[in-house]
Parts: sequence; C-alpha cells; structure tokens
Amino acid sequence: MKTKNLLTALFIFLSNAVYAQSFYEMVFHFGGTKPSEISYIKAFYLLNDDGTGDMRISYTGATPGESFIIECGLKQGFGLDKEKNYDYSKMYYTGKDFIYVDRENKPAEFPPITFWFKYNEEYDQYDPWAVMSKDLKGNTLQGVIDELKLLEDKDFTKEFVLTYFTKDDEIYKNLFATNIRALTPEEKKSKMYFLVVADTDDEQIGPDCLKDKEKQLAYFKKIADKLEIGFIPSELSGKELNRNNLLQRIDAITPTKNDIVIFHYSGHGYSKNDNRQFPYLDLRYDKDIPVREGDEINMEDVYELIKNKPGRLNLVISDCCNWHLSMSNMQSANIANPRPSPVGLSLENMKALFMDPNRTSLLITAAQKGEVSAGNAVSGGIFSGQFRDALQKYMGINYQNITWEQITQNVRTQTVTVAGYSNCPRPENPQVIGACKQTPVYKLN
Repeated sequence: MKTKNLLTALFIFLSNAVYAQSFYEMVFHFGGTKPSEISYIKAFYLLNDDGTGDMRISYTGATPGESFIIECGLKQGFGLDKEKNYDYSKMYYTGKDFIYVDRENKPAEFPPITFWFKYNEEYDQYDPWAVMSKDLKGNTLQGVIDELKLLEDKDFTKEFVLTYFTKDDEIYKNLFATNIRALTPEEKKSKMYFLVVADTDDEQIGPDCLKDKEKQLAYFKKIADKLEIGFIPSELSGKELNRNNLLQRIDAITPTKNDIVIFHYSGHGYSKNDNRQFPYLDLRYDKDIPVREGDEINMEDVYELIKNKPGRLNLVISDCCNWHLSMSNMQSANIANPRPSPVGLSLENMKALFMDPNRTSLLITAAQKGEVSAGNAVSGGIFSGQFRDALQKYMGINYQNITWEQITQNVRTQTVTVAGYSNCPRPENPQVIGACKQTPVYKLN
C-alpha cells in the first residue's frame, strides 16, 4: 500500500475579544480521486486581528532527512462585488513566498494558499469557509476542508507545539522554557491610573466616542487585573467636557514612581497653521459657538503635564482628526474578526510592557497633520482598535522581548491599512472622496 504524504501547517488567529488569540486546526486537501493520490494538509495558522498573520507547514517524510518546516506571512483581503466595492461578507488571507525554518531561511518552492472566511451575522464573526491554491499554470484550485477544530489551552502540549515549531521559537519558549515570575509584593503596590476623555454627546461622533470609552476602560482594567495591580479609572465626558475640567482631572492624578498613567481622548480634534504636529483637542460642549482659547488644548501640552508627574509608564493617546476645524471624523466600515479561542496572554510579555522598571513615556495620535480619523459606533475608532490589537498581538504567546517601539510601529502600519478600507476626503483635495489616509504619529521617550 502506498504511504500518504502528510503536510502539517500551523494557523494561529488573534482576536481582540476576552482572549488574545484564536487557534484553529484544519485538515484539507487538493485534487486526487484515489486516497493514495491525496496529500493531506493539517493546518494551524497565525492570523492577527490587524490583518497580518503567519503560516507554518511541517512536512513529515518517510525519514527524518525528508522532513522540513516552511513558513510565510499572510495578508488579509476582502471580496469584491460587481461594482468592485469591498464585500465584507467574505474575507481571505493569502500566504506565499515560503522559506525553510530549519534550513537557514532558504526560499522554498510551494504554491500560494488562500483561506476564505464567510461572515456569520448571528455571532458577528468570520468562520472558515474555503481553501484555494493555484497550479503551475496559474489556474485556481478548489480545496476540500476535511476537519476543523477550535483549539484551547489544553491542546498545546509540548509534542503538539514541536510539530510546527522548533525549541528556538518564541511560542515554545513562552510555553515551556520561560520561568514565569510573579510580581513581587512591592510591584503589586503599583497602580494604573486611567483617565478617559470622550465627546459622547456630540451629534456626529458621540456613539463612536462612547464605544471607545467603554472598550478602553474595559481593556486596560483587564490588563491591570491580570497584573494584579490597582486600577483607578476616571472619566470626563458629556456636558462636563471643557478645558478647566480636563486640567482638574489631570491634576488629580497623583502617581508614585512605580505607577502607570494612561490618558485616552476620543472626540474632535484639529490642526492650526503652526509648527505643532499633534492636534488640538476641541473641548467645546456646544460646537455651534466659535472656538475660544479656553476651549482647546494641544495634545503635546497634555503629554507634558502627565510626563512631568513621577509615573514610571505614561501613555497619552488621542483618537481624533488632525485637519482644519470644519472637518469631522469619518464613518468607517465595521469589520468583524475570526472566532477567538480560550488561550490567554503571555504574562511575561505583559510585564515587559507595563512593569518595565525603566521610565517610558509615549504620545501617540490617530492621524498626522492634514488627515481625518475614522470610526463607527460598533467598533469605535480605527486607531483605538488598532492600539488594542497591537497590544493583544505582541502580548500573545508567540512573541518575546517586546517593546513599545514595536507596538507603535505596528499601530501606525495597520491603521494605514485598515483605514484604506473606508472612504474619506482626500488631504490633497477635500472635494474628492477616496480611500482614507490616516497615519498615526508618535513620540517615544
């Protein structure tokens, strides 16, 4: 009897739900009318909510010398309707340009593979739907999905992981080779101060800002709870929104040298004809009255106020436009995610970001000067979502030695990509509507 070839690939899906990652194991094949002619592929993929991903394929041959592991990056895309507009009911990830993991990263000849997902309206998620590839002539090959399993923590045994990874890979080290050190009693005395400022009563973007406020509060509380440190939230929204109240809220934050301070603004912002690259926050409750000097504050001024406090980690974040005052935040497409798995974050990665003894301060805003920001009432701002997604991605079990520079670069890159799925006025000509251009800017000290 002829022995079947067995191809094994690893697919990991990150989600911004309660858990950091979604893991699916999938068995599929292409062609073949006889069982002896079929090469089965056992799939296990890494997809991030930000539209990036990685794929590994481990070939198990008859002898150890015939076995190998190859990998490639994955790129997200969406279906198109007859008018060439995005059809968000269908999503896909394509992997190509494979390299050998265990052979000094040499190029590997392997056809591209595309995984399609169909939107499940009942659960607001994308479910695996189809697998395709191309032959040597470029013709599309329709694959057959034989098995599909949603993985959990208990599935990640050492034997299972080593099927797809080496002992040098971060996921193996995180699960089996890293001694997880609990926080010391002194570290557990640290507190996370979180001030969220949101223009929730605004007629145009109020629902978007409300969603940002709710999601940011819940997300950072989850991090504080995981670290077992205190969480001290404060908010400013609705009719209380003005410059004086904002300054009072900032002044009320009294961190020690071991504490964390996070400021998040969601609302209107604008730029002026000056040298400041970060936006002015529009703190008028009534947007029909002209802007007065006391109705605004620049994000850099907020940053300096917070950075001058003794906190160990300072994150100052704004999700707003950075264009002239007449421009408003744009409505973005609402894009769901694949189904998440009950697999937790890496505590060591979380500590690397939030418990690093070295003092760090980050100022980051949703759009560079001359651009609008986009969002919707279901997901909130694109930028705010990408910030959370970047944290989820790098605090997952497949990374080690993470830094805030990695987080900010990822937020910048993926905000640009995701914003392009929505339409906005073009910076070079506001009368022309096209793919949104939204490029976060930041400074890291």
